[in-house]
Amino acid sequence: SRVVEDPLTNDLQITYLDENQRLQTETFDMVVLAVGLKTSDESRALAKKIGVELNESFFCSTSTFAPVQTNRPGIFVAGMLQGPKDIPQTVMEASAAAGASSRLLASARNTLTTKQQFPPQRDVSGEEPRIGVFICRCGINIANVVDVPRVVEHVRTLPNVVFADEKLFTCSQDTQEQFLQIIEEHKLNRVVVSACSPRTHEPMFQLTMEKAGLNPYLFTMTNIRDQCSWVHATDKEAATRKAMDLARMAVARARRLAPLQKSKMGWCRTVWCSGEALRG
Repeated sequence: SRVVEDPLTNDLQITYLDENQRLQTETFDMVVLAVGLKTSDESRALAKKIGVELNESFFCSTSTFAPVQTNRPGIFVAGMLQGPKDIPQTVMEASAAAGASSRLLASARNTLTTKQQFPPQRDVSGEEPRIGVFICRCGINIANVVDVPRVVEHVRTLPNVVFADEKLFTCSQDTQEQFLQIIEEHKLNRVVVSACSPRTHEPMFQLTMEKAGLNPYLFTMTNIRDQCSWVHATDKEAATRKAMDLARMAVARARRLAPLQKSKMGWCRTVWCSGEALRG
């Protein structure tokens, strides 16, 4: 079978074999292709082995109000094994299954956790700033709009920048390992990342700084995804210039960064209230 467009009417023509093996052609305004879905033989064998009931369509049998709970206590299901569905619903079910599993493990929670150990922080006071800059392509989220190589070349001309490069995904585990090597190799004492939102990613990069023996507050980040490629998607030149400006400002800020230390402070149960009534 095949679907082609009629060049005269722009309608869609479907050519197929009927039950008598005769070639037929029909014309439609719209065609929706529905792909049949079924569980694999391996999934059905696994369900049988662990005693999970299947319905008449060979998907895991669950109830409307507990779609991730199987007939076996402690065994949960999500995604296509429960029934045909799209990605958002699969993600929600996976989250629900993880939450239900976590509830059963509540008594053992945190019993095997250990505090992460970091090397002593290097004293960078008195050192000239040696700044490393990493520009993220974020797959195509940034690179499809911002001219990332051009931003990198611009950053390399800035004072105190001793290393600048682009990465496909700066948040990946491989890149984090590369950060550690680059910081050591180039003796970096400040790091700038131009990528996506600091709200979600800054703590991860600060953790890498601590692993490298640097104070986490010697790191700064600029958001060239939300503030450049997303808001200026139709103007690549403007997005690129803005990304260069943001990177330049981040480098200027990095030159003045100083180590900060967290401290705990006591508190007391006292309250002072101050107010003023309305008056003419």
